[in-house]
Amino acid sequence: MIKVIIGKKGSGKTKHMIDEVNTAVKEEPGCLAFISKGNRLMYDLAHSVRYVNTQEFSVENYDEFYGFICGIISNNYDTSHIFIDSIWKIVETEEAGFEAFLKQLEAIGEKFNINFSISISADKAEAPEYLVPYLVEV
Repeated sequence: MIKVIIGKKGSGKTKHMIDEVNTAVKEEPGCLAFISKGNRLMYDLAHSVRYVNTQEFSVENYDEFYGFICGIISNNYDTSHIFIDSIWKIVETEEAGFEAFLKQLEAIGEKFNINFSISISADKAEAPEYLVPYLVEV
């Protein structure tokens, strides 16, 4: 399952996601990973969550980011949920390639039984049609 948390900048998406991660730690089996650009959120998460700072790696487009996620999954087959905060800051592009990336995540999520929660800064009313099935507004 893929869930895209959408809202304008400052709407509380990251806080919502952190609350979701810390709840999931108690309720979901398997390991959880939280991917973000930078370390500022590291101490807001339960210590059992695998925190990944993408600034430490060269991730410039959706193909590279997909490979990066596959590396996380291959390192731990017990991964059950991957949270991605502000994906458009990580990849530094907005929609170009995002639809294909979501389809790749959907396929790998089904194959390995992994859920994905992704936050983006955008207005829900302006979201492209392909995002509608995934959207959760904050």
